[in-house]
Amino acid sequence: MVMSSSGKMDNPVELDERTYAALSELLNSIKILQDYLNDQVIQDLAKILCCLLKLVNAISSTDLVDILERGIQDPELDRALLSPPRVGLIGLIRALRNEDVQRGMGILIELLRAIGKASTN
Repeated sequence: MVMSSSGKMDNPVELDERTYAALSELLNSIKILQDYLNDQVIQDLAKILCCLLKLVNAISSTDLVDILERGIQDPELDRALLSPPRVGLIGLIRALRNEDVQRGMGILIELLRAIGKASTN
């Protein structure tokens, strides 16, 4: 596809309806982004992205990601998500006797302690 000196295409390309619709939608999306983005929006997005990357870096330098991944892949969690058990106060107290629940609670308490400490500095 070459433009002539008159600004017209020498060999125009025929587009099927789907391709034309996709290109039209893409150009509309670009126009919306172009209208939306200004210096302030870009600066705000950069700040958010910077904070997000710091958080990802901090999380990935701990065992937290591996622990969460293994926990999420537990088949018992899948079953509980499909049919969530109803747990009352007595069930909660019973669950606290379970060693796995105790370890999980310990991790959550340490996380809450660290968040609390960080919020006072």
